[in-house]
Amino acid sequence: MTRRRTYTRPCAAAGCRETSQIEYTARRDLDTVSPTWNCRKHDKPDEYLSPANPGQTAVLELHPKYRTDMHGQSVLLGNYWGPEGEPDKAHHGIVSGPGFWADAKNFPPGTRLTVTATVELPPAP
Repeated sequence: MTRRRTYTRPCAAAGCRETSQIEYTARRDLDTVSPTWNCRKHDKPDEYLSPANPGQTAVLELHPKYRTDMHGQSVLLGNYWGPEGEPDKAHHGIVSGPGFWADAKNFPPGTRLTVTATVELPPAP
């Protein structure tokens, strides 16, 4: 049986104590792993919810995706959710989260899905 090892790397942000752990069996498994890493809080600080940033809104748009068939004609593959105005980054047919599930098959292209997350802090004592 092959021995599994763990490669641990700290967040590259100064003072952060978060770590990433990656299991591997051979050193070559780590060839594509970046030696530097940022935790979620430091990788996308605008998306990280905190008392100072209690809410975020994200908008996804439904984009049609096409492929070219063997006769050179464009054929609709389907509709996919992606960032607003960026059809090349649309890759998900279904998006979901707590309390919602949106299947792209049920909506026409150009549909916008707005998801809002808000943290409500308890009253201060």
